[in-house]
Amino acid sequence: MISTEDSIIRLIIALILGGLIGYERQAQSKSAGLRTHTLVCVGSCLCMIISINIAMDYYFTFGYNNSDPERIAAQVVSGVGFIGAGTILANQKDRSVRGLTTAAGLWAVSAIGLVVGAGYLTIACVATALIFLVLTVFVRLDARLEGRFHKKYVMHLVMKNNIGQARKLSTFIHDHHMHIKTFHSHNDDDAPLADIDIELKAAHHMDETEIISQLLAMKGIKQATFHVDDGSQGQENYGH
Repeated sequence: MISTEDSIIRLIIALILGGLIGYERQAQSKSAGLRTHTLVCVGSCLCMIISINIAMDYYFTFGYNNSDPERIAAQVVSGVGFIGAGTILANQKDRSVRGLTTAAGLWAVSAIGLVVGAGYLTIACVATALIFLVLTVFVRLDARLEGRFHKKYVMHLVMKNNIGQARKLSTFIHDHHMHIKTFHSHNDDDAPLADIDIELKAAHHMDETEIISQLLAMKGIKQATFHVDDGSQGQENYGH
């Protein structure tokens, strides 16, 4: 069995390691920050400790081990998925898709907690350092690669606010081999017109004038702008 003293030490280590990752996420103003990551890591560690101790209790009490120490710990991996989903859906009010990195970080932090609870402290520390490296250094590399292989575009539209119109727009974007990075709506769901901003990326140069012309030719689109994301404001174009 894991002694009380050893269990406390492991929980404290889990608190520190989870806190390091959570601090970085908090500094980036992410939806899941210091407290969330720390709680996930400590909770995962506790689940692993309890799993091991229950299995050992069965062994010493009954002389055989009919308990699988992996069962409780295994549920952490699936259970943390609900928290991760919450970080992705946290911005649904303004219809923006964000939080995938934070969700992956929470999943990784839960794994760190399990590793600490199992007593593999060196592995846990190395894993924490690597995750921290990914979150702090790789973000710059990611931005450079994104700028090298993809062009960023900004699309602003005022269009009819209905499912059919949204599907037409989605098909249009897909047919032009563009991918949505963020999607923001500035109006209520029951408004007659949707005022939206979309950040897109494309692997090749897009003819901005042609894209605007095609957008305005679509029924239901009242206004449209489309330009490279260089911080400038594109010229507003009006449809019918």
